[in-house]
Amino acid sequence: MADFSPLLVLLLTLLGWIAPVAGRAGAPALPGTQEPLTVRSQSGQFLVRGLPTGAAYWRSSTSAVEYLRLDPTLTAVSLERIRQVLYTELSLTDPWRGLVTVTTRPVTEDQTPPRVTAVRFKDSWGYRLDFPEHLEKGLFMKAAVGVMLMEIANRQALTAEAELPPWLAEGLAAELSATSLSILALEPGREVKVRDRNVDALRSVRERLRQRPALGFNDLCLPGPAQFEGTGAAAHYQACSQLFVHELLRLRGGRESLREMLLNLHRNLNWQTTFLQAFHAHFPRLIDVDKWYAVSTVNISSRDPMSVWPLEATRRQLDEILLTPVEVRMNAGELPIRTQVSLQRIVAEWEFARQQPVLLAKLQQLQSLSLRAAPACAPLIQGYIGVLQTYAVGRNPRTKARSARLAAAARQATQELEALDARRQKLDPP
Repeated sequence: MADFSPLLVLLLTLLGWIAPVAGRAGAPALPGTQEPLTVRSQSGQFLVRGLPTGAAYWRSSTSAVEYLRLDPTLTAVSLERIRQVLYTELSLTDPWRGLVTVTTRPVTEDQTPPRVTAVRFKDSWGYRLDFPEHLEKGLFMKAAVGVMLMEIANRQALTAEAELPPWLAEGLAAELSATSLSILALEPGREVKVRDRNVDALRSVRERLRQRPALGFNDLCLPGPAQFEGTGAAAHYQACSQLFVHELLRLRGGRESLREMLLNLHRNLNWQTTFLQAFHAHFPRLIDVDKWYAVSTVNISSRDPMSVWPLEATRRQLDEILLTPVEVRMNAGELPIRTQVSLQRIVAEWEFARQQPVLLAKLQQLQSLSLRAAPACAPLIQGYIGVLQTYAVGRNPRTKARSARLAAAARQATQELEALDARRQKLDPP
């Protein structure tokens, strides 16, 4: 079969995706032989060296295969795509600082998993990533995301490596694979399969948690050999890690907090301290994280996809929850007029002792709706839940005079509710 890698190199070079660096010096390769190829990605962060694999032996979408053949040219493209999606997910704008040298090696009988090595230089870090030529795509994704997270966390590390949470690369790789990255890696001759944009990111997690209980928070933080022994144990750990990361990203300001944690991991000897500093608005203590995660596992395990409402029904229910019927008298001697008011008006105009019971009832209704909401509406509903939890839960309803702190909280809640309403109006029609 003909080898199409030179043509792919030329095409991707013209598009600006890769920059061929060098092959083996000397005369062109004889027919039937292969020369090592060295390719640099578009951003320059990844330097990939290995033997070109040529065209695929069968035509199917990359999304439909379990194992990848790591052609150097397209591996550089894939790593660049993963980097771009990761930076977008975490709103990272700083340029990379650590070069990642990638080597693909021939497959052997005693196949070893991908190896990541960090190298400390005088004033920077470098990374080596060693792949087998044929690799399960989940392992490729986890190794790629892991080395990129290491590079980000170590940018300000002077002596020792920053400690990454064990669940971070596992969960984030699975989350990106289920959402932003419909194709984990490109291969020569593969067709592109477009993923439904309303995909249920936690479908595989939900199916796995029906078969066996979710791991506890301590198991995620301190995984032992038991978490990776037995059939499906490693996949179960990754599924629970994905659920944890997914729920963190859905918190109000969750992406920003996760980015802050990653950039400040070098400041502390353990990642738990940095985590609590970054997520202080949600979790004062690790025990609070444990309780929150336990509730998340119960919710995801009990939610049946067959009972999920379509988008139109979810929007209708959400609209009904967000409006409160009230009676208004224009004059003392006239009959009351029934109308509906928004949550913003309740927060801005009512006394807190009167508004709190209404808001807590709305919070309960939103939490119930979130169990059956269409995937496209779920982040929006969580946004409303976050605002009401922050503003209405835990305050003293007997306060007669509105304090300056309460007034500031009301203004903040009103602004956030207005922003959520604007997002709600932009939801795609069913």
